[in-house]
Amino acid sequence: MNSNEFKRWLAKQGATFQPGRGSHLKVFLNGRQSVLPMHAAELKTGTVQAVKKQLGLKEK
Repeated sequence: MNSNEFKRWLAKQGATFQPGRGSHLKVFLNGRQSVLPMHAAELKTGTVQAVKKQLGLKEK
């Protein structure tokens, strides 16, 4: 999954976004915050899991 696909998925969950530093976005959901790297390459599984955990989203 790349950054844009993950961002679309997070938006469907109700997340909001603000620009971060460099090529990153701040992600907000239910009073929680995380940072999403917006790189062209695929996101590593651990990065996706960490963002979900920081935002309080359950794994499948």
